[in-house]
Amino acid sequence: MHGTRGWVLIGEDDDEKIINRELLRLELSISEGIKKYGENKEIIVCMHYPPTTKAILEKSRFIQIMQKYNIKKCIYGHLHGEGLKEAVTGDVGGVNLNLVSADYLDFKLLKL
Repeated sequence: MHGTRGWVLIGEDDDEKIINRELLRLELSISEGIKKYGENKEIIVCMHYPPTTKAILEKSRFIQIMQKYNIKKCIYGHLHGEGLKEAVTGDVGGVNLNLVSADYLDFKLLKL
C-alpha cells in the first residue's frame, strides 16, 4: 500500500501549494512501490483526504496520477457526518474508490 495524506480545497491561500506537495508525495510513493515490488504487483493507494469529491470529480489530479500508474484501488477517510454527502465511491476513471470512515461503514470492517 502506498499513498499520501492528500488535501481538499478549503479556500486558503496555501491550498495549491499543499495540493502540489501531496501530488508529488503520491507520485513518489507509487513510483517507489513499483521500483520495490515490480510492475505486476497490485498497488493500493491509501489517503486521508478523499482523492476527489462530487464537486471536482472530472478534474482530480490525484485520480489522474493513479490512472497514470494503472492503480485500480484507493481507500480514503476524513469524511464524517454531513461531509459524507460529498463522498465518491465506486469506479472513477478505472480507479475503485472506497471510503473507510468508521461512521460511513457503520463501524464494520470493509473487506478489500
